[in-house]
Amino acid sequence: MLLDLIISLGWGTVSLTREKAEKMVDLLIKRGEISREEAKNTLNELVNRGEKERAEIRQYLKQEMKSMLQKYNVVTREEYLSLQEKINMLEQKCKESDNSSAND
Repeated sequence: MLLDLIISLGWGTVSLTREKAEKMVDLLIKRGEISREEAKNTLNELVNRGEKERAEIRQYLKQEMKSMLQKYNVVTREEYLSLQEKINMLEQKCKESDNSSAND
């Protein structure tokens, strides 16, 4: 298939933008290698495949980052904010306790 040929030539769909894909398909039309109808289908397939591959890479990187954070016991932003909230509540309780002790 033409799409596989394009990808095997090192033009991976991950870095393929719609504009680049359109230029590639236009070139193939000019060369007479594909028809206008095939071009439309090929363009859509290239763009869809590129979007899918980019999403897969993002998911992979997200999983790897999460794994590294866990491996090195790095606190996430959510954990930090939760701890900050608990500290604030404890500080408030200490102030209230100090104030009630001073009034006795």
